[in-house]
This record gives sequence, C-alpha cells and structure tokens, in this order.
Amino acid sequence: MKLKVLELYSGIGGMHFALKESHLEYEIVLAIDINTTANKVYKHNFADTNLQSFGIEKLSLKMLEDLQINTILMSPPCQPFTRVGKKRDCHDVRTKSFLHILDLIKLIKVKPVYILVENVKGFETSETRGQLIECLKYCNYTYQEFLLTPLQFGIPNSRLRYYLTAKWNQAVKNTNFLVNDNSESLKPICARAQSSDLQGVKTQDSQQSSDSLQNEAKSSLKDFGRNMRYCEEDDKFINDKSLSLSEYMETSDNIDLQDYWLSDKELRMFVIMDVVYPELKKSICFTKRYGHYIEGAGSVVQMSSDIQVSLIDLKHQAVNSLNRNEWGESEMEILRNLHLRYFTPREVANLLCFPKDFSFPDGLTKVQKYRVLGNSLNVFVVTQLIQFMTKIL
Repeated sequence: MKLKVLELYSGIGGMHFALKESHLEYEIVLAIDINTTANKVYKHNFADTNLQSFGIEKLSLKMLEDLQINTILMSPPCQPFTRVGKKRDCHDVRTKSFLHILDLIKLIKVKPVYILVENVKGFETSETRGQLIECLKYCNYTYQEFLLTPLQFGIPNSRLRYYLTAKWNQAVKNTNFLVNDNSESLKPICARAQSSDLQGVKTQDSQQSSDSLQNEAKSSLKDFGRNMRYCEEDDKFINDKSLSLSEYMETSDNIDLQDYWLSDKELRMFVIMDVVYPELKKSICFTKRYGHYIEGAGSVVQMSSDIQVSLIDLKHQAVNSLNRNEWGESEMEILRNLHLRYFTPREVANLLCFPKDFSFPDGLTKVQKYRVLGNSLNVFVVTQLIQFMTKIL
C-alpha cells in the first residue's frame, strides 16, 4: 500500500526524512508549515515536494477530500503543554489548528488510514489529548500511545516525547493492534534499530523483540526531562550497547570549531551547565534556545581530558560563592582549560538522527539553525513508529 501523506507542521522535514528512512512506498501530497526559516530548510532538502505556507486552520474539508491522502503525520505546537508556554492547553491559540484537524477527521467520509502524532511529554495528561482520543474513538480508530526517548535505542540523547499511532479500523485487515487508554502506563513496544545511513552514527544490530523492549521499560519514565547534570550515566536505558557521543561528533578536520567555544561570560554560568564529554552516552534535550541560552537548553561538551580538578568540587565552589563575578583569574583559567564548546548544528542534527544528506541552505545563522533543530524531532524514533504502524496492514 502506497502512503499518500499529508505532513502537517512539517518544520525542517523530520517526518519526511523518517518516511524516507522507513523504505516504504510513499508520496508527500502536501506539506504545511508557517515558519519561514523551517520552510527554507525543508525546501532545500526536498525541492520537489509540494510545501505550502499557510495557517492549517485554512485547510477546508473540500481541500482535504481533494488531496485523497491516506496518512496524516503531524507534530503540533508543543508550547501549550509546557511550563514555559504556561500550559494553557486547548485554550492556547496555538492549539486551534490541531483541534481544527480533529474536526476535519470527524467530517471526512473516507478517513486517513494512518495517523501519527508527536508532541512533548505533558501532552499525555492534557485536555487536548482527551479531545484527540475522543475523535479517534468516534471515528472508529484503533490507537497506541507511547512515551519514548532516543536513549532506549542506544542514541545518547535524552528527548522524551509523546507519540500516538492510529489506524482506521474500516481499512485494517488485521486488527490485533494494541490499544492503550491509560496514559499513566504508556510503554514503548517498537524494536531496536538494525541499520542506518546516518552521518557518524552506528546503530544497534539487535534482534530484541517488542516484548523484551516493553519489559525493559516497565518502570516509570517520569524522571526523564529533568536537567541531567554532569556524569550522570545511571539511567536504565544506558548500557554497554549504547553509543557514545563521539560517534555523532564532528572533528576539527571537518569544521572550524572556533565559533563554538564558550566565552568567559558563558563560562561564569558553569554551575548551571550540563557538561558532557565525548565518551559519555547521554546528553540532555536540545531546545530552540540552544546556543544563546545556557540552563536546560542542551548539553555543552568538554573537549579537554587533562583536568587536574574535580568538576563537581568546582560546581560546589561556584554554588557557595556569593557572586560568580568575583571568581578570580585562577578559577577562570580552570574553566578555560576545560575547552567547553557547544555542539555544532550538524552534531545536533546527528543526535536527532537526520541522515548525512540533510543540510542547511546558505545564509542561515547559527541561532536560526539551533532554533529549527530544537523544534524538530528524532528521525530514527519516528521511523520505527512508522514501520510499526504500517507493518500489519
């Protein structure tokens, strides 16, 4: 069955790349996003795709019917479900377009066979999620919900996200699709990676079954999403098969790293940084504020291994200091010798599992690149879900 896809909130093309990596037969009939920078990146990578820039609320029932799509992939705005976005949920104007799509799904006679939704952790307890489930039940869909992080697939980045896959029962020949209506016990059930064409990325050659991965994740995922601190590597998903950050990093031979070193002003904020080094198997979630905001926006990487002082002790010293501006030259020299830098946009893209042929158009600033990456998704995780969603039809 060829997937004829409507890609909503298409961003820089994360869903499109996931489809491409899934090796399924597909056609993106229409992609929609209003972010001009994201659209530039999308069009740069998928020049032949029908990408439109207009508010999704303007998508009418007749337009949807005329598209004759059988699949909707969407990653609605996450701000209404985050603390930073004040958690206004379905009352947030940014949720309006998603609720409009739910109304269209109810109205259209021949419904999409497949629906995939991605959003932040927190969506699973929202009123909007309740309206999504109500719509799916009303329209006779079978659905499965997930809370998944790339750490579960051996990828050294913590990015816990809510996912939902749904199938229209009228089109499904085999309906033994697991239904989960309990948002507090969402379990990942898709299998680990077996191959990939990512730049600088090796994936697991594992035949681990869905059942065993589900058992592996039985304990609560509630702690994911906190700002992980230095050298914390004790999470249940990290093991000897997990990959290190070095597998995803560029070398000075490939790029001038001078622009990514932290300034003295940024180093004075050392106490609130998540500092990692290339051998670690974990980094925190990269957000759209990365590169110009320190706390909770993403990890910074320590490039020096010749350190004569405990970084934990140094953090304690900073916490006990009444004013970090009073740090002397000796303390600052210690921090400079750590050789701390930001991950490059290409490295962040690697950790999000964008393939090696993904690139940015000329003219984008670092801030713009970090912003659109922070608003994107993990391509590999979505690839697994697309394959899982379509495998029994």
